[in-house]
Amino acid sequence: MKLGFIGTGTITTSVIEGLLKSKAKIGQINISTRSYKNSIKLRKKSKKIRAYSENQDIINNSSIVFIGLLPKVASKELKICQFKKSQTIVSFVSTLNIKSLKKLCNPVKKIVKAAPLPMASDGLSPTIIYPNHKLIKSLFELTGSVIVAKNENQNNHLWVMSSFMATYASIINSLKKYLLKNKVNNEDTNKYLNIFLTGMLFEFNHHNFDLNKSIKSLQTRGGINEELLKRLQKDKFFKKIDINLKKIFLRLKKANDK
Repeated sequence: MKLGFIGTGTITTSVIEGLLKSKAKIGQINISTRSYKNSIKLRKKSKKIRAYSENQDIINNSSIVFIGLLPKVASKELKICQFKKSQTIVSFVSTLNIKSLKKLCNPVKKIVKAAPLPMASDGLSPTIIYPNHKLIKSLFELTGSVIVAKNENQNNHLWVMSSFMATYASIINSLKKYLLKNKVNNEDTNKYLNIFLTGMLFEFNHHNFDLNKSIKSLQTRGGINEELLKRLQKDKFFKKIDINLKKIFLRLKKANDK
């Protein structure tokens, strides 16, 4: 099995690193030299990695081709590439639907959309794929878990979740800034938040991810957890998150309905 990756950004690099760590039975991984720093980094990790300056060379030497380009760049690049009918295309591009990909990658028939996350490098990515494809599903299971969308609409809703990563990090960063501002040193701040976040995941799992139950159990009547939650609810913090998640969905839907 020969894998080819067009685009060598953060997501692509993470997926490749995860596959290498998993000891997957892959004969060759073809990547682009256009992201010089990442291509050098990956080539140092395995002799299976081969780098090419032209995307067409990656395609010519791969049975499965992964598209990890920005939306506008992807459409432009794929138009000038030539594919084989026997190949399988896996697209990481959020705003290109299956119909558009079939036109751009003609005559390829096997096309899958996938949304791996940077945690793939540690085998912890919850990767969304659509439609289901046995081989592609098994590959991404080596980098974490796989959620198969039932249709393109559900796929869009699931992809919305991936938009929360930077926001999540920003929320945690606000906690870090609070502690640092109030003279807790960086080492203790990082130590506390690291164990706190890990412990919260275990707390959720103890309740079988019934988050309503966790929310209730983490509050004491008249306590500080109850107070902060009520203050944020009064400020419509959670309502604003919901409103903006819907806006991200509409953006994805509009692009994928073309």
